[in-house]
Amino acid sequence: MKKIIVIALAALVALAACTKVNPEEKKADAISFEVATYMTKAAGNNFLKECSSFYTNAWYYPASGDAQNYMPNVQILPNSTTAPTQWAPAVAYYWPKSGYINFFSYASKNALSTNELDLGNNYTNNKGGQIKITNHKVVADDNIMIADAVYNATNASHNADGTAVTDNLATGTTDSNFKGVPTMFRHLLAQVKFNIGLATTSTHAGTNYIATVTSAKIEKVVNKGSITLTAGTTTAAALTTMPWSPASDGTVPGWTKSTVTTDVEDLTLSYTGNGDGKLTLAADSNTGNSELFLDFRSVLPQALADDVVITIKYDLQALHGQTVYITEKDLVVSAKLNTARLNATTAITSWCMNKRYTYNITIDPVTEVITFDPAVADWTYATGSLAL
Repeated sequence: MKKIIVIALAALVALAACTKVNPEEKKADAISFEVATYMTKAAGNNFLKECSSFYTNAWYYPASGDAQNYMPNVQILPNSTTAPTQWAPAVAYYWPKSGYINFFSYASKNALSTNELDLGNNYTNNKGGQIKITNHKVVADDNIMIADAVYNATNASHNADGTAVTDNLATGTTDSNFKGVPTMFRHLLAQVKFNIGLATTSTHAGTNYIATVTSAKIEKVVNKGSITLTAGTTTAAALTTMPWSPASDGTVPGWTKSTVTTDVEDLTLSYTGNGDGKLTLAADSNTGNSELFLDFRSVLPQALADDVVITIKYDLQALHGQTVYITEKDLVVSAKLNTARLNATTAITSWCMNKRYTYNITIDPVTEVITFDPAVADWTYATGSLAL
């Protein structure tokens, strides 16, 4: 039988929530944060669904004198485990009566070790900053995020009216109206999801197909890498937010992947539903059922080399009605993952930061139609003589 594997892909890149600043004079109060992840209102961006806390580094610039590390890698916690939620340090920090504060915040679902994370000390030099993550091994449930840098926050102007970000709690349609440092998080990793099904471009009259996937994997995915993030500078005097470079907006991988051979793994795909996991294609149909074999998991953003290959082994039955007339075992199909196409002209050659990829894998089980090329060998002639 002729077997064809086709990869289709849907990619989602989160869009920015609206941001604006409307300073408001008020008395000095405790520093709090208004938190959002980098997604649209329709998608929902409740930070609490992704991480239980985050960390901030705040540098205070007095009216005169040297900058001070006012909040050195301070953990920021929610005041509730359900929406609405306000975020603040366990021990209150208060706004200074003069000068301004720059905030640099990050989050990680799994703790980053001191060997991996370098927060730098260059916030004192200008209104920029640098964060390095070195040799981090990405696991399935990793979630590392960086918040846009916040410059020139003061007691009078720190998102005091709650409009700088929409924190868009549980439903994606409401706003808590909390006021605080605008903290817009963007994801530093990518995520992938895989569905597998049967489909064909040439229907087979009267024949049904049933496929059982016995193994599936994505080979040679690099799982360890490093990244250096730099916050841009500004000459503005008013409250300003600015994303980091390289941009975690779904356009670039950003990370430098490890070249060590041991930092490569295969991603195993397996049926995750409650049924039997069989893939079916009905007679006279072009498309069968599609089943989930890997739900969204985190991966290191990276360029996809030619050796990153999806390989699927499966058994296939062809049936007339309910009668099996052919069974084939251990059929194998494979394809380079970088041949997956977002559309007719665009191949997905990289996994980018802050981007989710859904791969729809289809296997064509239909055989080439058996035909015959009849021919008849020429007659041979024999002539004999007989005398009587």
